[in-house]
Amino acid sequence: MPSAIQTFAGNLEKLIKKFDADRAHYLSSAYGEAQARIDFITPFFKALGWDVENEAGLPHHLREVIVERGESEMTGRPDYNFRVGGQTKFFVEAKTPCEALSNPHHILQAKGYAWNTRQVFFVILTDFEEFRFYDASRQPDDRNPDDGLLLKLTYGDYLKTTEKLWEFSKERVGAGSLDALLPKIRRAPHLRKQVDDVFLDEMTGWREELAKDIHKRNPDLNAKQLNEVVQRLLDRIVFIRIAEDRHVIEKRQLAEVVEEWETHGGKFPIFDWLNALFHKVNEDFNGEIFKLHLSEEIQIDSEILARIIKRLYPPKSPYRFDVIGVELLGSIYERYLGNTIRLTPKQVKVEEKPEVRKAGGVYYTPKYIVDYIVKNTVGKIIESKTPKQIEKIRILDPACGSGSFLIGAFQYLIDYHTQWYLEHPEQEVRHAHPSLDFMREVHTDPDGAKRLSVYRKAKILRNNLFGVDIDPQAVEITMMSLYLKALEGEQSQLPPKQHLLPELKYDIMCGNSLIGSDIYNQGVLFADEERDRINAFDWNFIPSVAPVYDRGRDVPVERLNGETAHRAVSTSIGQVMRDGGFDCVIGNPPYGALLTDAQTDYLRSKYETATSELDT
Repeated sequence: MPSAIQTFAGNLEKLIKKFDADRAHYLSSAYGEAQARIDFITPFFKALGWDVENEAGLPHHLREVIVERGESEMTGRPDYNFRVGGQTKFFVEAKTPCEALSNPHHILQAKGYAWNTRQVFFVILTDFEEFRFYDASRQPDDRNPDDGLLLKLTYGDYLKTTEKLWEFSKERVGAGSLDALLPKIRRAPHLRKQVDDVFLDEMTGWREELAKDIHKRNPDLNAKQLNEVVQRLLDRIVFIRIAEDRHVIEKRQLAEVVEEWETHGGKFPIFDWLNALFHKVNEDFNGEIFKLHLSEEIQIDSEILARIIKRLYPPKSPYRFDVIGVELLGSIYERYLGNTIRLTPKQVKVEEKPEVRKAGGVYYTPKYIVDYIVKNTVGKIIESKTPKQIEKIRILDPACGSGSFLIGAFQYLIDYHTQWYLEHPEQEVRHAHPSLDFMREVHTDPDGAKRLSVYRKAKILRNNLFGVDIDPQAVEITMMSLYLKALEGEQSQLPPKQHLLPELKYDIMCGNSLIGSDIYNQGVLFADEERDRINAFDWNFIPSVAPVYDRGRDVPVERLNGETAHRAVSTSIGQVMRDGGFDCVIGNPPYGALLTDAQTDYLRSKYETATSELDT
């Protein structure tokens, strides 16, 4: 009985003979990538023992291989995702044999998928005629695209190197063949800066460059205003790039602004075109970060803006914003928030905040801690409830930072709703919408994945999630992250002018959640600077104008063209407090606290008791 590797060699020989028999056709432009995947690439990996076509009938999250049905550049994901135990081990990017795999665009695309995940270190680029295996832990570099190439073979070499190719089999990868390479590729960490570190460095540089130029041209702005203006501008640009790469909006809109500006010889401020784009995005999505803002009234060097925008598009950009997850962006922004723009009589500085310096740095909560806390708080309180019942549950993070706990809670609610509707298909509500006929609560993507509708996600955002933070930049970043999470998974351009995202300015608010506004009523006069520093939070504040929605159609009243509308209950923080308070409070453990041994023992005993009760 032949061994597994001998069986592989036999199947591989058949594929090679098939390719040789009609080689001219397979190398012609008439032969497309989709057919090459069917004829050669999928059979190649099936011969290596992978259940590429899911013949075992496993649910999506347990499949050995996730296969993209369309062109990967259109979906924003690699053609094949190979997994062991639900954990991705390597990606495969497929091409048609008529295209040279030495094309830098193909190499950078393939490596970019892995590098931008921060968790996948290897990628294969193949058209069957050729096979390239890359260490993708290195930052993709358009000046040296082949950097990290570990193995390069042509199909004529395959039968002589079956033992090397067998290392990519399910049997060998499951036994750790690729994991064994990790210590080797980690020996030179200075060559392998991860995507979050690289992007943070770039953002910090852009922040300083923009701050210095804006201050020079707009000297009346104080430090607080300067921080707000720079933050809002960068947030808008990043949001648009992410929405473009995820095919939620039309592609290359920022790039086209730069091209239009260059076509006119740079004679007009690029900011005029940018502001027009910002207003259009606001009409389409609503939300908060594109509302009228001081940042639209400033003077700024067009060359700086053009340079930043160009750096966000390939080939100059190593970033794939369709791959970088919201959680990873949160970890980037958490460290970003550790610095602030400070004005001195002679210069503009971006420096570490005093409280961060005193604490010894920024502590970003690891995802497993977020997941554990959310599961045992949000998970317990929504257990066995219907979506209608969950609409009344209010969840608060009173010191939300960049939003890691709120994002975790949002994802948990999204997953719960998706599963509930799949288990109760007869209860799945269809949304009547002015331009979309009927929208199901759960969509099925081409690869079989299930996805909650953006309309239901917007409803969860509006009803369930609330946050407070003393840092106004943190508040803005939290809102942006929640909006991006709501749009996550959308793979086709969303309809314009539908105000898809809810306003969050009364749900995610700025203030010191530990100090109430009654501090100002104690007979002590505070200077304006001192009041800004204290930033007391009024938990009972209720806005005079709350968002208004039509309950039957779940769209803003102002878009109903005069039809009868019903005022929804305001979900502002003050209204929640008036209605009895929050059902669930989540937040960050006190990292860096200096405790005595007795205090440590006490807290440990309390923690062990609490977790024991939760587990039972």
